[in-house]
Amino acid sequence: ASDIIKSVVSSVSVPVSVKIRTGWDFDHKNAPDFAKMVEDSGASMLAIHGRTRSQLYSGHVDLDTIKKVKESVSIPVIGNGDIFTEEDAKNMLEYTGVDGVMVGRGIYGAPWFLNHIIYFLKTGEKLPEPTISEKKEILLKHISSMIEYYGEKTGLFNARKHIAWYSKGIRNSAEFRNFVNNSENISEVYEFIEKLFK
Repeated sequence: ASDIIKSVVSSVSVPVSVKIRTGWDFDHKNAPDFAKMVEDSGASMLAIHGRTRSQLYSGHVDLDTIKKVKESVSIPVIGNGDIFTEEDAKNMLEYTGVDGVMVGRGIYGAPWFLNHIIYFLKTGEKLPEPTISEKKEILLKHISSMIEYYGEKTGLFNARKHIAWYSKGIRNSAEFRNFVNNSENISEVYEFIEKLFK
């Protein structure tokens, strides 16, 4: 791993970051030592997901190991894992001392969540959730951007999972997801979105 990091650092003119987990499993949590090697190999930043590889996404994030990683290096450290609320982000920052948080699954279908976290950290107050109409407008913009970038067929295919995430918690969303996952007609998808998000 050290050789790979050194090779990348010497081959590019931009800062190199590395993302790790706390270790392979509970018996092999080597993140603090690994983080030190990452820094010594020339990386400019480190992100750590607070679970072992064997956990995947089960269990809870290990804030103590993230904290140890932060204490073991001088490069910026970004904490990742279980950031689903504004309070989760604040707690990660305060408890571990990391320089920032990385949001993963918490932003699926909710791209506004990053702005909500920033606002909460600055003010201590929460922004209201977008209305269903606002969610629809954001979703439509998201889909149209993907289609513009990838073309209609590939754009719609790649947008399916995002469309499903946006519909979470909305009545008849299971039927909607099934329809979207089997449709190849963007006009029909837009029509169904108009019906669902109202």
